[in-house]
Amino acid sequence: MAVIMRAAALVSGTAYPVPGITQTWWTPGTVGGSTADATDILARFRTFWNTFASHLSNTVSIDFDPICIAVEATTGVLTGAFAGTDPTTVTGGFAGDALPRQTQGLLRFGTASVIDGRRLRGRLFTPGICEADNAATGVPSSTFISDLNVAGATLLAAGATSSDLAVWHRPQAGSGGASADVTAVSSSPTWAVLRSRRS
Repeated sequence: MAVIMRAAALVSGTAYPVPGITQTWWTPGTVGGSTADATDILARFRTFWNTFASHLSNTVSIDFDPICIAVEATTGVLTGAFAGTDPTTVTGGFAGDALPRQTQGLLRFGTASVIDGRRLRGRLFTPGICEADNAATGVPSSTFISDLNVAGATLLAAGATSSDLAVWHRPQAGSGGASADVTAVSSSPTWAVLRSRRS
């Protein structure tokens, strides 16, 4: 059995009539999770977005949920919730034209685990991207890719606790779930499409 914790935030702005959600899962430093783990993973999630904020439209904001739920990875059962210190909202720093909101950057998470014969991988979408980061060939600019990799590396950096970024293989019918710590991050060389994600 392994309890994992979620750090989540709402993505909102003038281009988002309905707020979206962005989230990451973590193996907490304390078995079962703790308030200290919640504060840590929220701070590290904010560091990622703040490091990357110069690539986000200034109409977009990332507002963090201070409540981090704890879930048993194998079953999906909610085991608790911890109120971490609420991080400051991150606001995008680019004033140019935004790309269509479904066009997003993609940060890929790699793990060392294999489940059902397949490598366990995860991903994190980055909405609110601007036209200036769209290369002439219709792919993310080299600067965008580099900066997303730099921001992604902050998720793997040590924090105030020994919590680790994780990927959750969700259970089916209440069983078969698992989680594994992320060992590598990489930016996709092409744009990703996310049509909708509600809280």
